[in-house]
Amino acid sequence: MELRGGTVAMVEPGSIAEQAGIEPGDVIVSINGHPLSDIIDFRFYSAEEEIDILVRRGDEEAVISVEKDYDDSLGIEFTDELFDGIRTCGNRCIFCFVHQLPRGVRRSLYLKDDDYRLSFLHGNFVTLTNADEADIRRIIEQRLSPLYISVHASEPDLRARMLRGRSAPDIMEQLKMLAAGGITLHTQIVVCPGENDGEHLERTVRDLASVHPQVASIGIVPVGLTEHRRVGPHLDRVDPEGAKHIIRSVRRWQREFMLRFGTRLVWASDELYLIAKVLAPSAGAYEGFTQYENGIGIVRTFLDEARRTIRRLPERLPKPLKVTLVTARLAAPVIQVFASALNKVENLEVTMAPIRNDFFGESVTVAGLVVGEDIRKQLEGRDLGDAVIIPRVMLREGAFLDDVMVDELSAALGVPLIPAEPSPDALVQAVKR
Repeated sequence: MELRGGTVAMVEPGSIAEQAGIEPGDVIVSINGHPLSDIIDFRFYSAEEEIDILVRRGDEEAVISVEKDYDDSLGIEFTDELFDGIRTCGNRCIFCFVHQLPRGVRRSLYLKDDDYRLSFLHGNFVTLTNADEADIRRIIEQRLSPLYISVHASEPDLRARMLRGRSAPDIMEQLKMLAAGGITLHTQIVVCPGENDGEHLERTVRDLASVHPQVASIGIVPVGLTEHRRVGPHLDRVDPEGAKHIIRSVRRWQREFMLRFGTRLVWASDELYLIAKVLAPSAGAYEGFTQYENGIGIVRTFLDEARRTIRRLPERLPKPLKVTLVTARLAAPVIQVFASALNKVENLEVTMAPIRNDFFGESVTVAGLVVGEDIRKQLEGRDLGDAVIIPRVMLREGAFLDDVMVDELSAALGVPLIPAEPSPDALVQAVKR
């Protein structure tokens, strides 16, 4: 069986690899006899001082011996991080968002990745259901830490029912093995009312807390449901009362864990606070925003930054300017507070435009799932002023999820579209542009 290895995309000028004669297009097959399945293997085995690199060029193979200082970079970039392809998810989770997608979104969104290597490299949450004992050994040997794990339920039968996979290993056994190997774990629970909430959520949080300090955080997020969901049992959304109940539980656990461990350990997502219409905790309560990318602490960061930015706003602009801020419905009240402050600047008019999500369904209210066609339909014909500012999170590689390009939407609306990060400073910079 031919070993695949990684294809070289670029060799840094003057690097060890260039001096060794390695060129773009070469395939790095193995190092010191170890086959390479991804860039993690490459970095791990190339850290030694003396290495033998098996290189394939066309139909020929050659071994190149290199002596270097420990951990010196070879100066190679690859065409892909995963040489053997992405491990996909074999589960059919009752809350799987991919199964709720309509036709017409970009093809890459239909890919269900569940690859622990992407968890280590990029912080993707994975279930570990396709990780066998060899994978666990490799994670520990190569110190692939931290990992981000979707738990949802610690009870094996309940988790198996929620994942609806071919097999669902005991997640607590897996986490304890990784913890014993020194791997740091950040975990999440997607709450589905009537399934894993109530006493089940209580048990899951406490089971995960029993693995602290290796379980370093527990994030609790509400299930996301679109109007296109047709598969699986009936699921309810987390309503305001349910969100308030979860927040009260989180506060109770935080008080207990702070006394026991010196950390709050568990956090509710921003979406839960917005659903409940409850003020998010102070910045210090997030202890460094460990799960910021999971939507935990973004609102608090925005509010605090807004206060600082408002103090630095000018009294007036040199000439009149009108802009429209596009957002999703959930975060609109938070952003409106800042927009109101901007409107106190003389010669500046800021109009909010919360977009109703017709593409995925009105119950989907987050900015990252707003599509270009919904923006066009709801803003076309309106006085949008000099520019429209959109959250950058709406875009993937310069396009919305329905593959509408920024320039295409800008032409349809007749005004420039300016993508901006979801922060007050970024909004001010966008206004200046």
